[in-house]
Amino acid sequence: MPQEKSNVDEILDFCVNLGRKMIISGANLERVHLAIEFICKAYNLKDLSIYMLSTHISLGAYDSEGRYASRQASIPAAGIHLDRLRSLNQLSYKVAEITPPTKLLAGMLEKAYQVRDYNDIVILFGKIFAVICLCFMFGGSFSDLIPVAFVVALIHFMTKILEKTGLDRLVCNALIMFSAVSLAILFVYSGFNHNLPAVLICVSLLMIPGIPLVNAMRNLLCGSEINGILQMLKIFVDTMALGMGIYLAMWLFAGRSLVGESYSYEALNPSVMVILSFIASVSFGVVFRIPPRDLWLAGLGGVLARIALLTLTPLMSERLSYMTASALVAALYAEFLAVRRRQPSTYFVYPSMIPLIPGDLFFFALIGLYIGDISIFLSQGINCLLSLSGLSIGFVLSSTVSHYIRRIRYEMQR
Repeated sequence: MPQEKSNVDEILDFCVNLGRKMIISGANLERVHLAIEFICKAYNLKDLSIYMLSTHISLGAYDSEGRYASRQASIPAAGIHLDRLRSLNQLSYKVAEITPPTKLLAGMLEKAYQVRDYNDIVILFGKIFAVICLCFMFGGSFSDLIPVAFVVALIHFMTKILEKTGLDRLVCNALIMFSAVSLAILFVYSGFNHNLPAVLICVSLLMIPGIPLVNAMRNLLCGSEINGILQMLKIFVDTMALGMGIYLAMWLFAGRSLVGESYSYEALNPSVMVILSFIASVSFGVVFRIPPRDLWLAGLGGVLARIALLTLTPLMSERLSYMTASALVAALYAEFLAVRRRQPSTYFVYPSMIPLIPGDLFFFALIGLYIGDISIFLSQGINCLLSLSGLSIGFVLSSTVSHYIRRIRYEMQR
């Protein structure tokens, strides 16, 4: 006869599966760690041990009768599904508050995971609308709409297809970017696209790992140093693969005049920039699976980030300073809503950061490398790193303060 599971087994089964699903849906490790601690405390488990990486989770604990159990689980590549994350986060609060019978936990978890989702076509159009807005911001025109739509569609479907092949992520990134840039260049030769640099900048914005970078910095400052360092290394290698794909396509198919080695664009009216930022953040909210009722909050976060950037850039000479301050404004907005609505801050942070990701600087650095001008490559590359660092620091400052406030509250309740 198989031995019946004890309560501690069922609780840890639930916790490890909850943590795994939260990370897959886009949660940061700090949020998952706290959720598991709250639940285990509510069920009076003792000597809780939690070890987490973005690829692995391990738990161990004793119940009140001295029985010990442990659980481990691997974590596949994480995506972003913020409505599912919201539902799982609410479940963690509910379980900690009412401590339902442990036999019900698995069913409650499965129910929380099954949320309504957007159709894949809706997701695709969300990406297209977002990138079109970004294209206008970087000097694009209505003649670039068709190339943008086709390039985004290619990236969308290639990503889904290559995920099923089991190819290494680095190879996939390089192949996707090579194919996307090659298609954009083909549109130029066909006469459909008159502004290749604007299209390539938007492709960079769509693919550059800005959100993973923020999470890596957050882990570094919130007690998950090893995981943060590993994530930073992965981001660096992923970015190099993206750059390799772009560079190879330009080297094979594009001339210097085509990619715009001296490309510049005129800034739009600030009001137009704010409107486009709202639409772009709402569109990425769809991509991140935020439910329709909360999309306006996603757009508002993008508006605040853009207004902060427009206001602070003339006042601060250092790029790191105004990027950090702008990101901090958006992050504080996200943390405020997270506290008021008892939702993870990532639910509001991710769409808010879209107007701040420096895809143009990433593109300009590659152009410098392509034309052999090391000074352009270094200056634009450094500016890109400063922008990404400021973006990360701003969000991390806000989340770190919130993290320690939550930690102090938790310790006071123990």
